[in-house]
Amino acid sequence: MAARGELAYLYKGRLYLNLTNRCPTACRFCAKHAWDWNYRGSRLLLGREPTVGELLDAARCRLPDAPSREIIFCGFGEPTERLATLLDLSEALRSGQPGLSLRLNTVGLGTLSNRRDIVPELAAVLDSVSVSLNTADAAQWRFLHRPRANLAAAGFCAVCDFIRGCVQAKLETTVTAVEQPGVDLAAVAALSRRLGAGFRLRPQLVDRPQRAGS
Repeated sequence: MAARGELAYLYKGRLYLNLTNRCPTACRFCAKHAWDWNYRGSRLLLGREPTVGELLDAARCRLPDAPSREIIFCGFGEPTERLATLLDLSEALRSGQPGLSLRLNTVGLGTLSNRRDIVPELAAVLDSVSVSLNTADAAQWRFLHRPRANLAAAGFCAVCDFIRGCVQAKLETTVTAVEQPGVDLAAVAALSRRLGAGFRLRPQLVDRPQRAGS
């Protein structure tokens, strides 16, 4: 049975690959429920998780329509929940694709949830990483991200360590924060600089529902 939902979708000239709907967090600001698992006209709810071959076929089919030649691992789920698939797919995409840039969008809990330092493996196949941190305060991080119970206590520090590790591994690393009430964005930007990463502000999405085909 084919996986339901789009495996590859385009946004602003970039190609995004949808590996999984699993996530170690249930972020209060996530748009997937308010938008009924749609993003800018793309249906991202998967009936099952796609294979590397299915993702590779989808990527190769849509890549000619992505002028930036950048592929981003990002859907309504956390790509590092399928680390082996992410790594195998990255290696396969690089084959015969000169000038291709690969980026991971993540909540930064991959090392903690996989119980090993995954940064060296990521650095071997990726060019850049974007980490959704959203706050400089550990308690607020737990409130906003609502991580799995086994990840809550160590989660914020683990994400900061992950960011620092990505920077040290020479991955182009950006910390992001969703613009929302009660968050000290200047503090997030300052923390990003201390960790050696760039910083980018993201708009909140949940107040603007989207439907497939819109």
